[in-house]
Amino acid sequence: MKYLKNKNLLGFALVEIMICCAILSAVTISLLSYAQKGLELSNLSLRQTQAIYLLEEGAEAIKTFRDDNWTNISSLNLDTNYYFTYDTSSGVWSLSQTPSTINGIFTRTVVISAVERDSNDDIVTSGGTNDTDARKVTITVTWMSAEGVSTSKVITFYVFNIFT
Repeated sequence: MKYLKNKNLLGFALVEIMICCAILSAVTISLLSYAQKGLELSNLSLRQTQAIYLLEEGAEAIKTFRDDNWTNISSLNLDTNYYFTYDTSSGVWSLSQTPSTINGIFTRTVVISAVERDSNDDIVTSGGTNDTDARKVTITVTWMSAEGVSTSKVITFYVFNIFT
């Protein structure tokens, strides 16, 4: 009889060990899943922060164009996609219509639009008089997420010929 009692205890111990392993496996898988999601969110946050800095850099470059000479902006074709290029040897920004990527990840597009004003000299979206000393600038930074989804950040602002 003693032999049968020990055999039953051994069976219960094996069942307890199997249950313990199953619980540990479930907890480990859950923790790994949370860690993976955390890394994905961290990567998304990194890309969004980089995109915001690229928007800010683009806005500063446009202001540099304006400060150098208003014709740098006023002579551009309206409602046309432009892309920044930076010459590291001369330290000068330029705009071209040739698409380019930044670090193989981001595409930064600049669109210059006309500005119209009403009889009160307020900016209006349509039906006003063209203001040749003002331009609306829209900068868009686009990139593909790890899941293959196109994501973008946009900044829109006005620049004015302040040197007339």
